[in-house]
Amino acid sequence: MPIFQYGIDVSRYQGNVNWSQVAASGKQFAIVRLGSSNNSGPYVDPYFKKNVEGAHSAGMRVGVYYYTYANTRAKVLNELNTFLPALAGLKLEYPVFVDVEEASLGSLGRSTLTSLVRYAMDTIYERGYFPGWYTYTYYVQNYLNPADLEIYPFWIADYRGYVGYTGAWSMWQYSSTGTVSGVSGACDLDYAYADYLPQIVAAGKNGYSPNMTGPIMEEVTGQYIEAISPNAEYFYTASIYDIVGYLPMGLYRVLSVSLEPYGGFNWVTFSYNGGVYWAALTDDRVRLIRIDGDDDNEEMIAELEAQIAALEAQIAALEAQIAALEAQIKDLESGAQTEALQQQIQALQAQVQEFQGQVTVLEQKIAAAQAALE
Repeated sequence: MPIFQYGIDVSRYQGNVNWSQVAASGKQFAIVRLGSSNNSGPYVDPYFKKNVEGAHSAGMRVGVYYYTYANTRAKVLNELNTFLPALAGLKLEYPVFVDVEEASLGSLGRSTLTSLVRYAMDTIYERGYFPGWYTYTYYVQNYLNPADLEIYPFWIADYRGYVGYTGAWSMWQYSSTGTVSGVSGACDLDYAYADYLPQIVAAGKNGYSPNMTGPIMEEVTGQYIEAISPNAEYFYTASIYDIVGYLPMGLYRVLSVSLEPYGGFNWVTFSYNGGVYWAALTDDRVRLIRIDGDDDNEEMIAELEAQIAALEAQIAALEAQIAALEAQIKDLESGAQTEALQQQIQALQAQVQEFQGQVTVLEQKIAAAQAALE
């Protein structure tokens, strides 16, 4: 994929950097260390502000990173409460990266460590900054669940001349022994493959004001969106290019709706996981439903309960078929017939899961209708 910009990353260990010479050498961005921790706790890199201001003065784009040692959520917040205030008054064109490569964190296990990194990035986003994460190939392959983190930009380190990681990434630290005019000694060299600035500005992060363009919205009550497809996307802004990820199938409370189409879609804002996001209304992925607090809700609840009873009867019938097939398998030794029966069981189990998902959505609708009556 094409390189967007060429850059370096630096910390106090590079000392005083001549940023004019760095820019003249062809480097277009810098990722500056925001901080780390020692025996006294988190600290801001003493060269942080000087490096950010110097790179900006030389016309370079800037992002930051901090090295994390946090092994609990409390320690994540302790780090961020030290580092994020240092960003006040600055504008950053690249993300705020969580550098997770500390060997001792590997003992936490994939699930716990991944949860902590995601918590750190979610918190960074909620506090007004655009987050990302950094590590090296072996670490991501052995200590993290990248699928839970890839909604945020990934900056990967791999010094072998290629990236051995097969998942998604958008920045590559390809050397730790680079020589750059204006920097004494070795420094890290990077390629950026994405322009993060439009997303940052559109979301109003990293010191930038959000774009004022967008649909005219009206606040509403008693309305929900229903994600009716596993491909139901949701977004940071009213732009189909600013995707967060996919919504689990179900019901979500709407906060506002657009008064007219924008960018070819009618839009809503909705509440999810403690944040506010955007969704584009479509016939096949996300649809708007109204649940008002009136007498019609009682009739709706009765209809929904009848639908649930019918689905539960179908589930019970399918489970009976599965039990019968499993009994047949026990009477067989092996062979093609057994394999065919197992395939039938798998197909029936898939139907059971589908019906159970429908039951869950109907139960959500009942709960919303009951709440509207109260």
